Amino acid sequence: MKTTIEFIKLTILTVGTTLAILLVTGIASFAHANGDLYKKNLGVGWGDTTTKGWGFSEKGWWTTGAEHLKRYEVKKDISLFDLQGDITRYGETAFFIQAPGDECFQRREDCDRPNGEKQKRVEAKLKSAFKGMVWVSYSFMIPDSYEFNHHKKAIVQFHSDYDYYPPMFLLQISEDGLIWTHESGGGLLTVEGGTDECASGAGGDGDTHKRMYCEVRHDWYQLIKADYLKTNVWYDVVMNINFDNKNIDKAYHKVWINGELVHERHNQTLWEHYKGLPKEFMKTTFNFGIYGTSLDKTYQAIYADEIHFGKKCKKLGIKKLGYDCKQLEAQEIEESEPWASEDRAHYYTTGEIKYFKNPWN
Repeated sequence: MKTTIEFIKLTILTVGTTLAILLVTGIASFAHANGDLYKKNLGVGWGDTTTKGWGFSEKGWWTTGAEHLKRYEVKKDISLFDLQGDITRYGETAFFIQAPGDECFQRREDCDRPNGEKQKRVEAKLKSAFKGMVWVSYSFMIPDSYEFNHHKKAIVQFHSDYDYYPPMFLLQISEDGLIWTHESGGGLLTVEGGTDECASGAGGDGDTHKRMYCEVRHDWYQLIKADYLKTNVWYDVVMNINFDNKNIDKAYHKVWINGELVHERHNQTLWEHYKGLPKEFMKTTFNFGIYGTSLDKTYQAIYADEIHFGKKCKKLGIKKLGYDCKQLEAQEIEESEPWASEDRAHYYTTGEIKYFKNPWN
């Protein structure tokens, strides 16, 4: 099997006498048939640092719509998710992930949603869930082939492990830059009888009544403005979140990019538990890859590396990337305010879009 991916054409820029920056430009094809997305360990072997710290999940990783993805890969003679060694942030391997826009290649629940949405999804999803204090590192690079537009594509999701709850956080890319989307800040609205506008990808036909838990608000934080989000550059992201729904006053979320604290907000992170719902599912899962609308028929691709989990910063092993946890944790900034914010409760009850803060108007 062959796949066409962004490959490496070296232009070496020397900074001082030690730092070489590799610019990814060109196109190349090479043969492989790894199927890494469908492996419990995503193809990552012992000693490889591409993923680390996720060992608490004995079941490893999985993906939604595996059979549909496989059929598309055979049909198009490509690989959507590949552990490769040509372009890495650190070590010998990193993931190359691509999501073409020529068709919706996912399961019916994504490609024919009851609210009219069509979503493409090439995501590795953790089979286990967690809560409490967590640290996650995630390095990514955008190749030149990435097609930007106003539709946000998620490269990371912190999602509820209850299917009919929405995600809490998404790290997204669009023509507006790198966006941190927070959906759990205002809690949940319950819609009597349900609505297909909420959790539209969960369940199947006849499950509208289960789709009754809707986000009160969406807050978007612009971590990197569009003019400063570059292709062919590695971005090292560190996320520290306290997923606590019992002591919401202690909940917070922080994001560092390339060693700089760029976001801090103290408000609700984990969805609250509603009476009658299974308590064992009121935790957080982690997804990474590419997820978003397929209606725009655009192409996206990223490289992802150093995807690590820990209960403390020092467990991430980011020292090898040049960062010091004590220095990161000592940083202080004023509490972040949303760059954009939507009143979703108003939308779910009236069908009208209403913003608290609208930078596009």
